[in-house]
Amino acid sequence: MAQQHKQWALVTGASSGLGLELARALAARNFNVVLVARRGQLLLNLSAQLERQHGIATTVEAVDLAAPNSSIALQRRLVDRGVEPTVLVNNAAFGIGGRFVNQDTAQLRAMVQVNIVALMELAHVFGERMASYGRGHMLFVASTAANGPTPMLAAYGASKAFVLSLGEALRAELAPKVGVTVLMPGLMDTGFAGVSGYRAPDWARSTMLAPASVAKIGLDAMFAGKSSIVAGHLNRLLVSAGRFTPRELQARMLFRSAVKSVE
Repeated sequence: MAQQHKQWALVTGASSGLGLELARALAARNFNVVLVARRGQLLLNLSAQLERQHGIATTVEAVDLAAPNSSIALQRRLVDRGVEPTVLVNNAAFGIGGRFVNQDTAQLRAMVQVNIVALMELAHVFGERMASYGRGHMLFVASTAANGPTPMLAAYGASKAFVLSLGEALRAELAPKVGVTVLMPGLMDTGFAGVSGYRAPDWARSTMLAPASVAKIGLDAMFAGKSSIVAGHLNRLLVSAGRFTPRELQARMLFRSAVKSVE
């Protein structure tokens, strides 16, 4: 199949971690890939690798999604190039760990811009186009943190709860022609702890999965038309158990274990 006849997939946060593995997995499934992240040189390196290994086309977009209206500008540039993604992977996000009142206001604002506003704008502009031509898939990367209160990651967990709720609602609105799936990973070896400053409790570190495994789980679920998927058997058990635990009790227990992990 000629490159120009392959479908396009757009992956945000594609320069490292889960986003990089999602881009690799989509290229292996014969999609051309739009690679979006802040670090342009890493994207260029990945672009060359994917084109060489899989014979697909790539487009590199070095974009800071924390900048207002960056998502809308990105979509317009792609339209000008004739690139119409039929798969949107809303993966870009970051977290801030520690006590909420000690966190930096500007960093919190930037996190909300990336985790919530940019994700919402991307879903809106690309979802509108997918709906207009009657096909497409969207994968929203939330977190197991979306399912309950997350002391010491309070705003991050709240942002992921937004992602889960938005994804579930859009699935109903856009069905049946455009599918929406929410992927909820737990801990992964992606450098999240180093960036966020959050040290996970020992019990949580035992659930850690490789990003490549999580990418496969998410894409398999999306193409199978599933509403949502929690990555990993142990994570699924923990999320299920949490549904039977009062949220106030969950918050107190998680706070105690998070504080203990940094003592």
